[in-house]
Formats: sequence, C-alpha cells, structure tokens
Amino acid sequence: MAIISFWSAKKGECGKSSAIAAITTFMGINHNYRILVVDTKYNDFFYNDCFWRDSKIVKGAENNYTGVGEGISGLSRAILSNKISPEIITNYTKIVFNENRLELLTDNNIMKEEYDTHQNIFKDIITVANKFYDLVFVDIDNNLNEDVKDSLLEISDIVIGCMHQNIRSINQYIIAKTQKQVLQNKLVLPLIGKYDMESKYNEKNVSKYIKEKRDMFIIPYNTLFMEACNEAKLADYFIKLRSIGKIKNKNDRNYIFTQYVSDATEKIIYYLKELQMRV
Repeated sequence: MAIISFWSAKKGECGKSSAIAAITTFMGINHNYRILVVDTKYNDFFYNDCFWRDSKIVKGAENNYTGVGEGISGLSRAILSNKISPEIITNYTKIVFNENRLELLTDNNIMKEEYDTHQNIFKDIITVANKFYDLVFVDIDNNLNEDVKDSLLEISDIVIGCMHQNIRSINQYIIAKTQKQVLQNKLVLPLIGKYDMESKYNEKNVSKYIKEKRDMFIIPYNTLFMEACNEAKLADYFIKLRSIGKIKNKNDRNYIFTQYVSDATEKIIYYLKELQMRV
C-alpha cells in the first residue's frame, strides 16, 4: 500500500493529469493492483472526460457514478462525522475497472466555499484510502493552499515531480526540490509530460542539467491519446493498443507511446519494491 503523488513546482499545464491518467489506466489493464486516483483540483473535469461522457461509463466497464458532490464532499462529511473506514471509500468513487482495479475520487459542480472547506480533509481521506487500496495516486493541484500541498507531499511514499520542456520550468523544479523542506527526505522522481521528441530539452540533456542519476519518467505527446482523453475513450485506447504492442513496430507512434507509459509503470513498481525492502 503506497501513496504516489504527482506534483509540479510550476503552476500551469505540464501534462501532470494526463500522465496520471495514462499510467493508472495502463496499470489497471495490465497489473493486478487496487488503484485509486484522487483528484484535488477544483471543478476540473479532465478525468471524467477520460472515461465518461455525460455521466456515462465507457463501453465494456461498469460504474457506480455517485452524482454531483458525492465524491470527496461526501467523504469529507463522513470524516467530520467520524463515520469513515477504509472499506466504505469505494462507495464514494467512480469505477473505471471493476474489483477496485481502477477508481476515481473527485468532486465536480461544487461551490468554491465547500471546496475550500474540505481542502484540509484531503490528507485524512488519502491516509484512510491507503489502508484499503494497493496504490493511491494523488493529483496535487498547484492552487491548493501551500500547507495543504505540503501535507500531501509529507504522506507520499513517492513524489513524481512534473515539468515542462522549458528552462524556466526545469529551473523551478530544481529550486523546489533543493529548497522545499518537505521534499528533503522524499524519493522525488522527475517526469516530463507531453514530451516532444524534437526538443533540445530531451531526456538526456534535462537529466544531465538537473543532475538526476535515476532514469527520468517520460510521457510523450500523442494526438490519439489526447483525443481519447477528451472523448471518454481512454480505456478503449489502451485496450486496442495491446495488439500494437505485440507487433512491436518501433516506427509506430502509438507503440512508442505505449512503451514509455509501460516503462513509467514498471519504474513506479520497481521503486515501490525498493522502498519496501528498506522498511
């Protein structure tokens, strides 16, 4: 049981959410883990758009779609009423794959005041969820209060530091990793989202610049993947790519994309096992 948080030192789009969506969907299809994704963003519909269209589940899966305000808001009320246990968290989630293989915990269409109120409950929710799910992936919104972000980083077993392929974003990552106190004793692994193969800020150059000895996480930009995220077809996208993976066409952009996602998945599993051996 582990908490993997995706965090960025820079506000703005850096492919953080799409990286989580890719890795967890791939992992849910190809590995036997109970996975929960916790979305801390305010009224953001990205994950819903990945799997549902107008509150409907994609073909081939089932869903206990709980409706407006029932996700994190419902859990927040349960925690405040001391009526929470690890097993009931799944009652508030949206199911992507059955048997807890992949579930989503989020809130949509809620008032800003309610969101601000339950920010301080995120840590409690994730701590309890970690007792039930094998892997809890947390999308840490940069708009959260700084103390809330720090509390989520503090309970994380692995922190995935996301960045753009530009010098400002890379420098901000370096500064935050070296100066942010909560990260000093954490396993922080760098990820470049929406990766452009043609950029001079490639994997090798960035790794050298930030003095990273471990392999970097790379999630390339892929048009079909992003379209699948927008059209509630993400699960279907990865299921269809299984056949492409068997062909091993190294010139096929979808094969290349899948290999990078697979590599990121295996790295997470490897580092989790490494951490477990230290305990």
